[in-house]
Amino acid sequence: MRLIRFAVPIAVAMAMVLPSVAFAHARLKSSTPTAGAILQASPAQVEIIFSEDIRKVAGDYSIQVARDRGASVTTGPAVIDDTNRSRMTVQLQPNLGPGRYVVNWHNVSDADGDPLDGAFSFYIRTQPNTVDLANDAQLAQIGAPETPGAATSTAPASAAGTSAPATSAAGTAAPAARPAATAVAAPASSSGSSNTTVYVIIGVLAAAAIAAAGAWWIFARRSA
Repeated sequence: MRLIRFAVPIAVAMAMVLPSVAFAHARLKSSTPTAGAILQASPAQVEIIFSEDIRKVAGDYSIQVARDRGASVTTGPAVIDDTNRSRMTVQLQPNLGPGRYVVNWHNVSDADGDPLDGAFSFYIRTQPNTVDLANDAQLAQIGAPETPGAATSTAPASAAGTSAPATSAAGTAAPAARPAATAVAAPASSSGSSNTTVYVIIGVLAAAAIAAAGAWWIFARRSA
């Protein structure tokens, strides 16, 4: 009976905790500039804080910033803060002109090795129009947690298409749809957890079941 009191709670705790760890991703926690920010001056850099540490291995992390329908405006590769590996920055060219700028980021979680991509935009001395806001909403879906049962689109967010001009609240036609910046092709992200994650969960559940069954068998023999 004493064995059951210890074995069963431990097995249940493992089954509940380990899957949540296995499904972890280093998601965007905050950024400077923030998504959709309208700035009056050109920023010196883009800074992103993630929800957990990211792996500092060449090719496993990046931030790329490009002007909408234009070229990259970064001055070098992204840098991970050695004192806080959840922080990543990239320097920008000075005196950026008015317009919409698209940020694409990529990382690999240091906790479980799962990759993740994301994107957002900010504006410099420019008010977003209806099409800009629609494109921003598409960017926000990159790397967003999936809702069970929700249909997922396989079209990249950068493919805004060439839809008819949107009409503003004032009744005037907004400029034709502008695709989000396509100068940067972000690495394909994992739409869910990796196969390794699935194996970990199966192993944990199996171990929990075996532990519970073993404890019950011992108890049954002692009670016989």
